[in-house]
Amino acid sequence: MNMNLTYNKLILILLGMFCFIGKAQTIPYTQGRIVISSDGNEHDHDDWAATPFSLALLEAKGLQDSLTVYTFSDHIWGSNHEKANGKEEMLISALEGKKVFNFENSSFIEAVEHPKKAIRAITDEINKSNQNSPLYIIAAGPMHVVGSAIEKSDPSKLKFVRLISHSNWNNDHANKPYDWEQHTGWTWDGIKDKFEPMGLVLDRIVDQNGGKDYEGMKAPREMFDWIKTSPVRKDSSQKEKQLDWLYQRQLTCIKKGEFDPSDAGMVIYLLTGKQKTGPNDAKEIIEHRVRG
Repeated sequence: MNMNLTYNKLILILLGMFCFIGKAQTIPYTQGRIVISSDGNEHDHDDWAATPFSLALLEAKGLQDSLTVYTFSDHIWGSNHEKANGKEEMLISALEGKKVFNFENSSFIEAVEHPKKAIRAITDEINKSNQNSPLYIIAAGPMHVVGSAIEKSDPSKLKFVRLISHSNWNNDHANKPYDWEQHTGWTWDGIKDKFEPMGLVLDRIVDQNGGKDYEGMKAPREMFDWIKTSPVRKDSSQKEKQLDWLYQRQLTCIKKGEFDPSDAGMVIYLLTGKQKTGPNDAKEIIEHRVRG
């Protein structure tokens, strides 16, 4: 037997296995399940706009059944302190959004009311993960709910999981409470330190509020005027109603003349691999939708 030939074959097989494993949760998204965890019930109202936009983007790609769990209002330490109607607005954005964009098979959970249920739902999704069914978790709120779910999961499954964030505030808030709060919890760095060695993939992408050479998804409201005039409206009365509702939800979060669905930029990244996003990227996805 040619030992060198056998050795070379073994190396090629092992390299192939590693390459195969490395493709479990590729960016852009190609297969697998998606979990989103957002806040919006306290401190900032960007998720009132971002949740509808995230759902619209996934719907445009026909990925309703790929979104298995959406936990919202995941600032589990309280609601309605700085924004008197934060809890109620998130119920509208999430639960009406579920109906408007036909996420019939997705589980939407209000984490502030049902924290254990939210954590368990994400843990269950992690534990289902394997090479053929990887999991992407978009963290659009404080890390504590997601971190708690990861902590309770099967460590052997973490190599099939990718966690995505863009926000320093979200990453740190569990251990940086405001004056009226008293809480601690999981942070991005805490998750990274404990679970990255177990195989968890962590993507800390650029700030979706914008930067020096890119607009970001927090942008002047006129850059979203295409929602009101998009040719997609001609597809059906349903599409027209969806876009009308999407625009109305953007009106709930105006900051100095800008809409702020910034967290939806992480969905754009998931779908395209592009980090430096803007409203035109959202337009491209929605206007080149998957038509059933």
